[in-house]
Amino acid sequence: MQKEQPAQRRKVWPEGSSAAGEAQAAKDEETGVTEEPVHQESDEQVQQETEHAEQDLQDSVNPEQYQRTLEELEAWKQKAEEHYEMFLRARADLDNYRKRVRKEKEESAKYAMAPLAEAILPVVDNLERALAAGGNAADAKALHEGVEMVYRQLLQVLRQVGVEPIESVGQPFDPHLHNAVMQEETSDKEPGIVIEELQKGYRFKDRVLRPAMVKVSV
Repeated sequence: MQKEQPAQRRKVWPEGSSAAGEAQAAKDEETGVTEEPVHQESDEQVQQETEHAEQDLQDSVNPEQYQRTLEELEAWKQKAEEHYEMFLRARADLDNYRKRVRKEKEESAKYAMAPLAEAILPVVDNLERALAAGGNAADAKALHEGVEMVYRQLLQVLRQVGVEPIESVGQPFDPHLHNAVMQEETSDKEPGIVIEELQKGYRFKDRVLRPAMVKVSV
């Protein structure tokens, strides 16, 4: 008895192949090989399968939990928007503050001497009165008293703004406060003591404006 030959399966050629594929199909038909055409899936089928998968995923999630998640997401989104608006307002306020401080600093530097000038004006007025009175007065003592009064008033104004005279006579010589331009031998003073003040020195708070010009004992 002759054995049956097993059915041969031919190579699969997609539909719409070229002429070379049709020639191969005819050859396979002569040899008894069956043909199994391949059907390519369309975009519509792929979309349907995707929608089915999404629907299955949605069905597997608890609806209440899904709704709570959406609400929480919306709440966090709203908070993020509020915080961003707060950040923009804070940055704008900071920019305005910097501009205002810069302007105030410029104006303060520009008019820093205005209070001192205003305080000196009465001194100038009294000095003008003393000069006018001295020109018509025969008494030199009265003129001296008037000028002395103006001098004291001027010193008072300087003290109000932090300017003080430097004490010199009888003090030990200090190169930071005194400028020794002369020396003199003396028996009643120790060496290095200021014995005479030739020009008064002044300090502004803790800073020396001008050292005193002095004579020092040796």
